[in-house]
Amino acid sequence: MSETANIKKEPIISAIWIIPVIALLVGVWMLYQYQANKGATIYISMPHAEGIVAGKTEIKVRSVKIGQIDHVRLSDTKNSVIARAQIDKHYDGLLTEDANIWVVKPRIDETGISGMSTLLSGVYLEFSPGESSKTKEHFKLQEEPALIDKDVKGGRFSLLSYDAEVMDVGTGIFFKNYKIGQVETATFDWKNQAMKYGIFINEPYQNLITLNSIFWVNTGVEIDLSADGINVKTGSLSRLLKGGISVGLPKQQSPGNLAQEGHSFSLSNSYKDALEERFYNFDYYLIEFEQSIRGLRAGAPVEYRGMRVGTVVKAPANVMIDGKPAHFRTDNTAVPVLIKIEYGRIYHDNASAKQFWQNSVDGWIKNGMRASLKPGNLLTGAVYVDFDIYHDAPAAKLETLSQYQVFPSVSSGITVLADQVSDVLNKVKNLKIEDSLAQIDSAFADYQALANEMRTLLSKQDTQDLPGDINRNFAEMTKSMQQFDVTMKQFEKTMASYQQGSSFHQQLQQTLSEFKRLSEELQPLSRGLNEQPNMFIFDKSLPADPTPRKQ
Repeated sequence: MSETANIKKEPIISAIWIIPVIALLVGVWMLYQYQANKGATIYISMPHAEGIVAGKTEIKVRSVKIGQIDHVRLSDTKNSVIARAQIDKHYDGLLTEDANIWVVKPRIDETGISGMSTLLSGVYLEFSPGESSKTKEHFKLQEEPALIDKDVKGGRFSLLSYDAEVMDVGTGIFFKNYKIGQVETATFDWKNQAMKYGIFINEPYQNLITLNSIFWVNTGVEIDLSADGINVKTGSLSRLLKGGISVGLPKQQSPGNLAQEGHSFSLSNSYKDALEERFYNFDYYLIEFEQSIRGLRAGAPVEYRGMRVGTVVKAPANVMIDGKPAHFRTDNTAVPVLIKIEYGRIYHDNASAKQFWQNSVDGWIKNGMRASLKPGNLLTGAVYVDFDIYHDAPAAKLETLSQYQVFPSVSSGITVLADQVSDVLNKVKNLKIEDSLAQIDSAFADYQALANEMRTLLSKQDTQDLPGDINRNFAEMTKSMQQFDVTMKQFEKTMASYQQGSSFHQQLQQTLSEFKRLSEELQPLSRGLNEQPNMFIFDKSLPADPTPRKQ
């Protein structure tokens, strides 16, 4: 008898499959955890990837790691580098649109030595969060690190410089030799050909910046040459080595209203220049001089009886009339000079000073106010423009040339003296003294002949036998003729000294000759002083020989 087989069915799913299922679940869980903890992905555009290593270069905030570069590639245009970085999810809120990022590496600049720790660990990216509430994922690497953290309190202002020394980023801002801030940014405006600086003033020193504050470059050494001697002032060693920018108020001025953040100031090359450039309310005038303006330079003062009221802007002025320069006209040989009347110099209230000047200038000109050139410095040959009252000046009034009003002028200086000497000599020459002496000599001969005839008449017997009254009259006449004869002899003696060949005549001729020679010598001196006012100190400068250009 055969036995029946007992067939058992094996389970479809083996217990061995539990292990891969568990592994799969663990992998899914780990992937989920990785994605959940990965945080945001950002992209950083940079000109090159020097020192940047994928999987190694870290991104830090205040030396705390918040992410890492995981991939570096060229941009689509192949002219820059795109670095991809993973940021820890706890720091996603730092990725604001106004955040900054830069490379930290060893640096030696005006601010000191920094980044020395990266010599061993390699460079890293410093991330500076902003204050915006919006976030972004694309950033651009800054060329220079931020000097001022965004959480540092203070005020930001701007400086504009046209001719002052160029200052570097990090240059200190000083108030009474105390550092209160620094230059944060420095850019060149090629359109206006000026340097623009962004400065940061630490709290609470931004309250020192008022609307009448002035800024000037301070190199650490100040030399003042005055009538009291030479005064040399030096600042701290850091200012001596790096220089700095000083801020302050003009002397005898109280602080004005506080300047709002972002207000723009002018940066001058020195304190003296800063005092001159603070007069922003002015009007332009032209002055036409009928003489040489050699020695007159832009920046020369314009004064009224010793009180400065303006500044020379251009000498000569580049004014075009019908497409031609105003100082090369056929109907006028005068040289135009452009000046500006700065109302702040007249009175501290600019509006009142401007109204006073404009209401009074016509009356002043009517009373004889004219502009002239006066010597300012015998050593340098510099001259300046002087306003004064000339009562004998011809009538004049303000006229218009191009877009400027023309202020009337008079000639002055050594040229006027030479002209006056020449006029005197011409008048003396036109007197014709010899003709006058000849006429006087002829009249004297006629009077002498008359006296002889009267003497002969009175000596005759018939004349003496005339009646008593007539005889007495003739006697008185004889006495008068005798007196006249004495007078004429004295006059003849006097005139003899004026006649040609006499001692007095020779002295007079010699004096006139010396006077004429002096005038002739003064003429080249006058021309020389007009062409080179400093000729008493320096030799006449000659133009250098031209150098042929290479083909």
